[in-house]
Amino acid sequence: MVLRERLAELLDLQTGTPARPYSIGLRLKLAEAYKALGYPDLAAGDAYKALLLVDEIVDEGEYYDDALAAAVADVSSTENTVTADLATKGKDDNVGARTEDEAAIAWAMTTCSRTGHEILVGCLIDCGCLRSAFDYNTRALENFPGAACFETYREALLTKLRSYFESQHEDFDAVDVQDYPDKGVVRRELYPWNVHEPDRFSDESIALLNQQLTAIAPKLEVKATELPLLSPAKMILSTSACPETQGPFTKQLGLFAKEDIAPGEKILQEKSLLTAVSRLHEYYCDACTATLPHTIDPAPDGLQVCQDCDEAFFCSTDCYDLAREGYHPSLCGVSSDQKVPIAEVADALYAKLLVRALALAETQDLHPLDLKEVRYIWGDYHGIDLHRQWEVDGNAFGPIPRTLPFSFHANIITPLHVLEKMDVNIFERSHRYDTWVFNTLYGKFRGTASARQGLDGKPEIGAVHPMWSLANHSCDPHVTWEWQGSMQLWTRKKLVAWQGRDSSRQPGMRKGEEVLSHYCDVRLPVQERREWAMGALGGECVCERCKWEATQKEQ
Repeated sequence: MVLRERLAELLDLQTGTPARPYSIGLRLKLAEAYKALGYPDLAAGDAYKALLLVDEIVDEGEYYDDALAAAVADVSSTENTVTADLATKGKDDNVGARTEDEAAIAWAMTTCSRTGHEILVGCLIDCGCLRSAFDYNTRALENFPGAACFETYREALLTKLRSYFESQHEDFDAVDVQDYPDKGVVRRELYPWNVHEPDRFSDESIALLNQQLTAIAPKLEVKATELPLLSPAKMILSTSACPETQGPFTKQLGLFAKEDIAPGEKILQEKSLLTAVSRLHEYYCDACTATLPHTIDPAPDGLQVCQDCDEAFFCSTDCYDLAREGYHPSLCGVSSDQKVPIAEVADALYAKLLVRALALAETQDLHPLDLKEVRYIWGDYHGIDLHRQWEVDGNAFGPIPRTLPFSFHANIITPLHVLEKMDVNIFERSHRYDTWVFNTLYGKFRGTASARQGLDGKPEIGAVHPMWSLANHSCDPHVTWEWQGSMQLWTRKKLVAWQGRDSSRQPGMRKGEEVLSHYCDVRLPVQERREWAMGALGGECVCERCKWEATQKEQ
């Protein structure tokens, strides 16, 4: 009952946001509603937007007039008890204010700023973003010296930080602030208000997927299949489709052969625009990430360069045209490059994929979750029924497992900053570009995105190929794959060598047989394979080869 009431309250607030996009009071109420439901990460997103709106008023920014008008309306409104209470406090604290505008500005600078910082810092602590929490708490103490809540946060942060560095055998007092931990994990969830997730097993969805698949893999088809559950938390074997738990198995989508396929035959070739180049942009096609010739001046045949920004290079006219139609107008001249600590390089590549998804959505005027590149990818969400399991407890996230990596910069600041560079109004378009949308996209990317490292071991390029990702995993696969501009699948000419396989099995595929790909290096020993594939699978691999080899190792 409590969950249902709180969700209804949240939905009312979300529904009202498009009509009041600049309302600081509404943003703070949204943050409180998310927090009450066990989403401190989402609460941090709206608390941050509230503080941005405060800055708009104080600094007379781009949206000053709209933000001030909304603040005046908030102060004068008595329709909502929370807003009225905030407004009353604001007026009491600023009895010298002589006009509505002055009262609204004073209210924003005091009550709203303090409330926004209080929510933001507390939620960042809950999310494990201690560096960001320390930063914003320090700012709050400067603006509100002696405030009990921020003094309490300061002590809590120092205790957590000291404990963390002691566990790392480091002297906390000698550590630079920039080295404070700033990453945690949050709920990886199909949010109850997410209406963009399709029924992957409907006849309509499977027909649409097969229509798309025919152009790139004419001998394959998409069908439903069953895979074993990999952990008590109901993590799934593949992130390709929505699970429907039935006993020890989960319902998934997979790729199947429509006819007999000979060994060594190419069965899929897929190009995707959902790609990311983290550095060395002149060495990779901006659209498909194919390697470019090392010499681009003079330009080799086929090589294209954007004439407007001179920063995006393309391997062919085809890729250049696809980019101009699909995403590049939104990113032309927009730089999202930033120096990233070595420990955060892999996460930065996911952030680049997020930026590309936002550009695809903005250029095509679609909701990001409706993009064909991500719509049918399963986000590896937990399978818990919230109405049965959720309860009010001392845990900021409730009794719900947390598996989605989260940082304040990657999940909130970076996408909003890039959207602003793309001339997107992040307040009026927050229904399309909200923190829960960013989280959902990250959930879809992790486990399905491919990445390639440079010679120094740092990831350089990444991509999401939605059709390829439908192929489920086995350490004894039918196929091998290569990613060079496009993702290509071949049936193996020679199967992986291991002793426990049925001797009757031969290379190639029979009609109706499921395509089994691989998410790790199948040459590795069983334990190393399981460790490598854990992130993509959500649990230990239980394919026939892994089970047999693990048993042999124990004997």
